[in-house]
Amino acid sequence: MPALDAAVDALSKLSKGDITEVKAMKTPPGGVVLVAQALCYFFGVKPNKVPAPDGKGKVDDFWEPAKKELLGDPRLLDRLINFDKDNISEDAMKKVKPLYDDPNFEPEVIKKASIAAMGICKW
Repeated sequence: MPALDAAVDALSKLSKGDITEVKAMKTPPGGVVLVAQALCYFFGVKPNKVPAPDGKGKVDDFWEPAKKELLGDPRLLDRLINFDKDNISEDAMKKVKPLYDDPNFEPEVIKKASIAAMGICKW
């Protein structure tokens, strides 16, 4: 599968330092947040509930949990490369689909903010 091979190749070019660079972002661009959100869905990481920007209710925040539980994991690259892509839950696929359709979730858009996030996006 050429797309899968390209994704694994993109990941193999990343280092732990690249992942640390993404984790260090205080206010990441939208595309980087979408990548973090997708990772959370695939790995079953729950979002934090934070006050909505308009002050009405709460919204899901995936960035902080992704930084702590995924980007902070020194084995993240290995976990991504060895991820069981044949057994992704239907629930995760349903949640990721809208992200995949978002124009900010394009590798070339994300590349402007972070090469590491672009590699993960390709995955």
